[in-house]
Amino acid sequence: MPLTRPFYVTDTHPFVWYLAEDTRLGPGAKEVFEQADSGKAVIIIPAIVMAESPFLAEKGRVKATAGEVLGLVESALNYRFYPLDLSVIQIGWELKKIPEIHDRLIAATAKHLGLELITDDNKVRQSGYVQTLW
Repeated sequence: MPLTRPFYVTDTHPFVWYLAEDTRLGPGAKEVFEQADSGKAVIIIPAIVMAESPFLAEKGRVKATAGEVLGLVESALNYRFYPLDLSVIQIGWELKKIPEIHDRLIAATAKHLGLELITDDNKVRQSGYVQTLW
């Protein structure tokens, strides 16, 4: 009988904070990322997170480098890229309690896939659109 691994979607800050070993990362989030590193979970990285992460690194807002961010997704089996497709955009239009478009599209990815979202964003967490983990 094959073992199934849990899948999660990540927001931008948890992803780059994990890469940078930043102490702001919540304990539940850290545990899930460690599970992915050990092959026990899979982290889905929305397209918008991939676009934002190297930008934040380039601007010096996070300690992870753009190369680390891109390299992880290209080489790791337990981190998977998810494209920004029409289904995600349509769901994003409906998430009106979330004011920022980037956050809407990240939450829309989690909602579209039916997965829990790793985030510390209070507006996303309080919106009730998706289950969150921190």
